[in-house]
Amino acid sequence: MGLASLIAPVSLAAMFLKRPAGPIRKLISAGARSPETARRAAAVGIPREYVLRPYARLGVARRLDDGRWYVDGRRDRQVRVLMFLTILLLAGGLGAVVWQVTGSTAVGDASP
Repeated sequence: MGLASLIAPVSLAAMFLKRPAGPIRKLISAGARSPETARRAAAVGIPREYVLRPYARLGVARRLDDGRWYVDGRRDRQVRVLMFLTILLLAGGLGAVVWQVTGSTAVGDASP
């Protein structure tokens, strides 16, 4: 049980690290990686701009004054690494708690 509680969060964290989220992936696929190559959200298949707001708050997606968007690749990588490390630390903490609980229960059962 302890190993399974570590594997799922670590694989989830690896997925976050490997592939950006949907709207960000669409901007990257369209080549919107700098102010010069920025694209309008609707032009890349994002029908509503509000889905980009959380990414804008994180600094991953940047909106220009003319309404075009681009992805700050450096910031995107930083955010994904931070998410990976956070999930990894939480999984490690959960694993330690599970190990401690199952270990102390087994010791308690063995004593007279």
